Amino acid sequence: MRPIAILVLALATNPALTRGVGAQAVERTDTPKRGTVRFTFDPQTTVWNDAFTPHGRRPLGWALTSDSVGAAAGPTLARIEQDVRTAGGLSGFIASLGKGLLAVHEERRVTPIGAEVGITDRLSLGVMVPLVRVQTRARLNLNPAGANLGANPRWTTPGADTVYSAFFSQFDTALAHLDDSITAGSYGCPGSAQCATARGVLDRGRTVRLALGHTVFGVGGDPAPFLPVDTSDGGRAIDSTLLKLQTDLATLGAGGFTHAFLLPTGALDANGLQRLLGDTVFGFGIAPFQDTRKRLRYFPGDAELSAKYRLVTSGPYAAAVAVVVRLPTGHLDSPNDLLDVATGDHQTDLEARVTQELLVGGRLWLNLSVRAAQQRPGERERRLAPPEAFLVPFAARARLKWDPGDYLQVDFAPLLRLSRFFAAGMTASYYTRARDRYAFLSPQDSSAVAARLGAPVSPSVLEAGTAERRLRLGWAMSYLGPVFESGLSIEQTVSGRGSVVPAATVFRLVMRVSRKLF
Repeated sequence: MRPIAILVLALATNPALTRGVGAQAVERTDTPKRGTVRFTFDPQTTVWNDAFTPHGRRPLGWALTSDSVGAAAGPTLARIEQDVRTAGGLSGFIASLGKGLLAVHEERRVTPIGAEVGITDRLSLGVMVPLVRVQTRARLNLNPAGANLGANPRWTTPGADTVYSAFFSQFDTALAHLDDSITAGSYGCPGSAQCATARGVLDRGRTVRLALGHTVFGVGGDPAPFLPVDTSDGGRAIDSTLLKLQTDLATLGAGGFTHAFLLPTGALDANGLQRLLGDTVFGFGIAPFQDTRKRLRYFPGDAELSAKYRLVTSGPYAAAVAVVVRLPTGHLDSPNDLLDVATGDHQTDLEARVTQELLVGGRLWLNLSVRAAQQRPGERERRLAPPEAFLVPFAARARLKWDPGDYLQVDFAPLLRLSRFFAAGMTASYYTRARDRYAFLSPQDSSAVAARLGAPVSPSVLEAGTAERRLRLGWAMSYLGPVFESGLSIEQTVSGRGSVVPAATVFRLVMRVSRKLF
């Protein structure tokens, strides 16, 4: 940055290069003169640690940041919490992995390299190719003190499957024996008090059996990563419930159910949790929470082809229109990396732009830019869950038809001339986008997802909250000369509405130079 800053300062203080003042912090109406090519170096850095959500502004790692990390981390933990309540008869059980902190910092650096050629003094054609560097810095800290969940013994303990198989086989046999006895008229059935007791034991046993089966083996494609620690309230409640059931079954003559239920003996630390979350069978098949590896930092963005025409070119008012075709050359974020940052949408956009400038009193320069785009359908891989869901089962992944919502952006910049060479002022940017639409690529894809998850899931579950609005405010300064142009702006996202809208700060530096071709 230092050589660029020195160059900007040198340009600004060299009268030989300038004949007036302009602005380059926002879109302008001017085009290169006929036969002139204008090269643009326009690096933009966007950084954010938080996002605006339907629940307010949150840090990016909110789901694993809490004094008690639990059901808020995703529907799987919420289900486990409910299953333990059911199996243990403990209505107040609150699932906890311990005290967690997931610190996340996201950064996207876009270096668009563009060229515009003046076909006439009013019409220009342009191309822009962006090189994008993305980086995530992430750290997960987990203090297991106070945790009541540990890893499923099937993941940690050799032979656990055999133990569980014997336990559930005995449990099922005892319940089947009791059911057969009731059906055969034992216990004075159907009208005696002892029959009512037997039916109550059977119903309670089936409920506990179902809940324990869910905690050990999951439900459909929903994994079973955690069980209550044996010494926790949840673990002791399950043991107590099973002991009571075994006693009642033996009293009713449906005994032989003596196996203990295997529970984890300790909680997980941060490294253990990371490994478990990354497991595709017992966990969620997600990448570790860590800094982006070097080989995954650099990708192309979505390239652009443009045509611009200046409608009004004289007096204090100027106006221009432009048409932009954005190409699907960018890199989408991975559904297997919860903190991945996309470098583009990887689908075609058709964008129209209208830019207007007005000079008031020779000192106040007003710029209004409006751009609207139709985003063409494409494809992307997602996990079928609401957009705000954090830990989503690996089995929920699918490649889908994706029709992103069309968008509108309005930028306004009142800048004040400070000298012959400089202008500075405020900027405001409003962006709104319609809801995205998702659909399966084929009926076979729908069937495959239903088979993995155990029930049909509509891709429309992804659509809620994809409509987005945001407002950015900032400041800008600019310099304009006959050959070189430069500008600097900083904007902050001050409000946002949608499932996840980054509370981003955007730094932009613009350098342009023109050369005569013909």
